[in-house]
Amino acid sequence: MNYNLFNCYIFDIMAFPLMFRALNQTVKIGSLSLMIAGLWGCTNLLKSGVGVTDIERIQSDWQDQDTVYLKGTVENLAPFLESGAYQLQDDTGTIWVMTHSPLPNVGDRLVMKGQVTYQSIPIAGQELGEVYIKELEQLERESSAQSNL
Repeated sequence: MNYNLFNCYIFDIMAFPLMFRALNQTVKIGSLSLMIAGLWGCTNLLKSGVGVTDIERIQSDWQDQDTVYLKGTVENLAPFLESGAYQLQDDTGTIWVMTHSPLPNVGDRLVMKGQVTYQSIPIAGQELGEVYIKELEQLERESSAQSNL
């Protein structure tokens, strides 16, 4: 076997793990960069209002909705024993939001993630059901006390 050919073969075998580690590190850094950019992009989408669903749309197309992002002002509160509800208003309408978290204050502005739910209420052969939101997470909250400063 030619000595130069043997050295190249050994070099290739030894270089492969180094190249694989370098490639693996590049993929990790690239993946992390994409993940950070994606999270930053989602936050900016919510802040700009893109991706936020209008309440009017939920009221009219509740069957086509599942998880939604809402942005609005708290208008009314309904405290319960172990949970509560608040009425959220945007430029298109209002909707009740059920929560197990502490209730926000009337006037607070918030961005939240929730699940669209329909409660059937049949009375005397008529359907008087109501669409509401089960709060999954409050993403942003601006206290009404801060906005009055």
